[in-house]
Amino acid sequence: MSHTQPPLTEPVLQLLQNQLASLILSTTPTTADQSLTEQYLMSRLGLKLATDTDLSLDLQRFQQHFVLYHLLYRLQTAWLATGEGFLSIGLAKVTLLETAVPASDELAKHNDNLSRREYYANWQNFYGMSEQLLDAYLQQFWQHYNKGNLTAELISAEQAQQLLKLSPGFTLAELKKAYRSQALLLHPDRANGDAEKFRQIQQAYQQLLQQYA
Repeated sequence: MSHTQPPLTEPVLQLLQNQLASLILSTTPTTADQSLTEQYLMSRLGLKLATDTDLSLDLQRFQQHFVLYHLLYRLQTAWLATGEGFLSIGLAKVTLLETAVPASDELAKHNDNLSRREYYANWQNFYGMSEQLLDAYLQQFWQHYNKGNLTAELISAEQAQQLLKLSPGFTLAELKKAYRSQALLLHPDRANGDAEKFRQIQQAYQQLLQQYA
């Protein structure tokens, strides 16, 4: 399969897009401070991808995430054209804003929105992701998220291992895998996320990573 072609046929993508549109329109919260989470949309859409290669759980999640966001940005473009509203696509959550909401047009044209839409429109980014790149992207994101929030107080190596559910003598690969797993699980924008624990596992990871510097 060409790395510029989607992993699903256009009829299947269109069917999923229609299902996603129905899901969002039927469950969109009535208050502006509420959103639908990525986890909720993914579970309701039941998105499954077939592959000829063995992928790690992290890469499987990334590919499902990529297809979902590809469809969300297609919906965003379509709904802006028809006046349905502006689909505000944030980090692991989306909100449908009425076109009358102030600055919705400006939000659509914002550089962040445009760059993300271009990223998810390019299937080369879907096929080009590797374990190493995914680890680097996650690392950059957690550092950005925690900028200025990490406490200077160190925790013990034993506490750090407990936070990441690691056994003594862990390898670098095991450390990275445990970190990614816990970070995805505790993401604040997920339904069962925990911002404080999320910050703690970031700190634990950074401390244990120094052993391999």
